Amino acid sequence: MVGSARGVGAAAVVAVWAVVATEFVFAWWAWFFLATTGDGPGVVLTAVMDGVNAVAWAVRPVAAVLVLRWLWLARSDAPGRHRYGQRWALWGWLPVVGWWVPHRVVADVWTASASDRGRSRAAVHWWWAWWLLYDLGGHAHFVLTLLTVGDLGKLRAPVRAVDLGELETVVRAGVVLPVFAAGAAVFLTIVVRGIPDRRSAPRAVTVVEPEGAA
Repeated sequence: MVGSARGVGAAAVVAVWAVVATEFVFAWWAWFFLATTGDGPGVVLTAVMDGVNAVAWAVRPVAAVLVLRWLWLARSDAPGRHRYGQRWALWGWLPVVGWWVPHRVVADVWTASASDRGRSRAAVHWWWAWWLLYDLGGHAHFVLTLLTVGDLGKLRAPVRAVDLGELETVVRAGVVLPVFAAGAAVFLTIVVRGIPDRRSAPRAVTVVEPEGAA
């Protein structure tokens, strides 16, 4: 069901893994660009990477919206005590509070939706740890790129126009980002699959036999 937490969660997982795929492609491209001599990787490969970049720009907001929608539905489905209200499933991702609120919201949903309230939250903790590494690492890598390369337009110039020492620093620093993204995606998949969809779950039906029936 598209409108259920399980259906939206499945779509969110697919979109997140699409983002991970683009991260690995970008990492490969960076090393390929670094190893290329002469006039660079060529017009065809550059055009292909422009297409991958367009896909990345399109799939990232889709993945974000689907994850938010999934968390909203999962939070509304989960009974019990929560440290944050329903709206924090969305507002919790704002700057600064986004470093800890979403983790707590998901942890509470994970616990509240489980038949065994004492089950471990390790999957949620690992998901959040990998996500923070990816998010903060991405911002740090962008700042490093600006400080090291300066003009981002250089990255589209022929290799001979770029200081290879500067470029290698940026490439080496960015190689861990796909790993962080994949780690977050793995545990997000576990978390989504571990939270049941109460809206689509079959409900118990009580059958009342008429008096005198035996």
